[in-house]
Amino acid sequence: MKKVVLGTAGHIDHGKTALILALTGIDTDRLPEEKTRGITIDLGFAYLDIDVDKDVRIGIVDVPGHERFVKNMLAGATGIDLAMLVIAADDGVMPQTVEHLDILELLGIKRGIIAITKKDLVADDWLELVKEDVKKLVKGTFLQDAPIETVSSLTGEGIPELKETLKGLVLNLQEEPTQGIFRLPIDRAFTIQGFGCVVTGTVSSGEVKVGDAVEILPAKETVRVRGIEVHGKKSDRAHRGQRTALNLSGVKTSEVYRGHQLSVPGYLEPVDIVDCHLNYLSSARKPLVNRERIRFHIATSEVMGRVVLLDKDVVRPGEDAFVQYKLEGTVVAERGEHYVMRSYSPCRTIGGGEVLRAAHTGRLKRFREETLEPLRLLLKGTDYDIIEKTFLEPGHFLFSHEDISRRLHMHPSRVKEALAELTKRGVLVEIKDNSKVFSAHRDKLSATKTQIVRHVEEFHRANPVKRGIEDSALRTRLPKGTPVRLLSRAMDDLRREGVITTTSGNKIAMAGYHVSLSESDRKTVKSIEDSFLKDRLAPPALEKLLPKDSSERDRFRSLFNLMVEEGTLIEIKPALYFHAKAVEELKERLKSQIQEKGAVTVGDFRDLVGTSRKYVVPLLEYFDQMRLTKREGDKRVLHSP
Repeated sequence: MKKVVLGTAGHIDHGKTALILALTGIDTDRLPEEKTRGITIDLGFAYLDIDVDKDVRIGIVDVPGHERFVKNMLAGATGIDLAMLVIAADDGVMPQTVEHLDILELLGIKRGIIAITKKDLVADDWLELVKEDVKKLVKGTFLQDAPIETVSSLTGEGIPELKETLKGLVLNLQEEPTQGIFRLPIDRAFTIQGFGCVVTGTVSSGEVKVGDAVEILPAKETVRVRGIEVHGKKSDRAHRGQRTALNLSGVKTSEVYRGHQLSVPGYLEPVDIVDCHLNYLSSARKPLVNRERIRFHIATSEVMGRVVLLDKDVVRPGEDAFVQYKLEGTVVAERGEHYVMRSYSPCRTIGGGEVLRAAHTGRLKRFREETLEPLRLLLKGTDYDIIEKTFLEPGHFLFSHEDISRRLHMHPSRVKEALAELTKRGVLVEIKDNSKVFSAHRDKLSATKTQIVRHVEEFHRANPVKRGIEDSALRTRLPKGTPVRLLSRAMDDLRREGVITTTSGNKIAMAGYHVSLSESDRKTVKSIEDSFLKDRLAPPALEKLLPKDSSERDRFRSLFNLMVEEGTLIEIKPALYFHAKAVEELKERLKSQIQEKGAVTVGDFRDLVGTSRKYVVPLLEYFDQMRLTKREGDKRVLHSP
């Protein structure tokens, strides 16, 4: 079934409810007060099967026309596909006619129809004058070329023609794709005995199925969908553009109300600061000043707040501006969503526009290019532009597609498509970590590689007798927050490109770097080596070899460490070193003895070494670690190949 949502608009007492009754046979005024006073106060709902053969149904939202209930009208206008501007022939264009048209424009409604009611009350020449006034009113708006039908809900004249016109509009209407994260702004919540809480609204994006878990926002409470009705019929699912009732389990009706929304758990975050583009209506009666108190309407919610002008001192009627709203409550919004701004008092519609960012950005500084440039991009940029800019933000390096989707409130399929294209262009690079894939901007990767090279070169200059810098020490020199994954990728690239190398001691050095020793250094190295070769299996402690002059000790230690890195000396355990030749000779002797005897004890090994237990046990444990020997009881045997 093709399902379309039609919303009414127009001044009070211009016959919106009577027109719906004539079209559908349904009286949308359900409240006793509405019956008593004869005016629509709250939203009403009906439906019309416009083409039985093609299974087409119009869901109709009837809105109040009184200026006191414009906030209810705004809630009803959310998510409609078609607008029907209703104007009474005897009154003509009235204040709420103009305000409702402004609201429809600000909400981005693209298609509609004009119905002139009460034609039975006026003469034909008067009716023609009203039509001319209407055409002047809608010139330059989305209704400029909309069909105009004249009807009488009392006599039924024009109703069949209106139905046919609606049918033509609906059949030619292209349904929006279901793509998007499920969202449903709630406009009603009530209890049905035996079922519990039921909420209604128009699905603004995505799809929901019976059994799905959904999150109530801004309360952030997760509930489950027990049942679904779409345009008055039971269904197992509902998607974007459909008038929907959801039976929710796990929540009381008193905990849900108009202004709440349903969405996928964990996707959207309630915020009290929203960055937007504002179109200030030319009909506004005075300039808008910074920090003026306003009413912010988005989806079905109304929140008080103040508007901060980011690029102007004053916004005059008819001008546009970049603004930030600081709200007194929380709202849920996505980039590209339309909103309406009304004055605090007296309450009038004065502007609206698009949400550019509804994330926790904090307070923006006015008149700063670093504030305005990202907002211009969010207003005019493509998905590619906006995603690339996100990767270039200071302090951010790696994102998965889920990270980007949540950060930008963008559907995962759109994000995946954009990331794939940006990767194909070489703008982004993929970095895999087990089964998860992250992306980084090529400039961030390039900058990290440049920083690595710079710090390694600086280390070589400051430490000419060290073969390289330790990985942990290098990390501390890079910008705070540089992810390990990005660093690893940068180092892998530099190794593959032949720029850096990893030494035998797992130190990072520039490729081709060699330690250059002075004559004095070479003498010191030979002196150290001679000391370890003199008593091969009873080596001296490092502390006993250190120069007496404290100013020479750092240099001595550096040369000593170089000998360890190059493998001249071997650290058997912390602070215990042997010359490599002594260890190799002992290894061969131990191997021969085990081959001859089949095994050796600690005592046998001590006799072989000819020194104290102080060296014997660490040497045996070293050979165990090197997988030359292995322990079996109190003996050592050769480790199997």
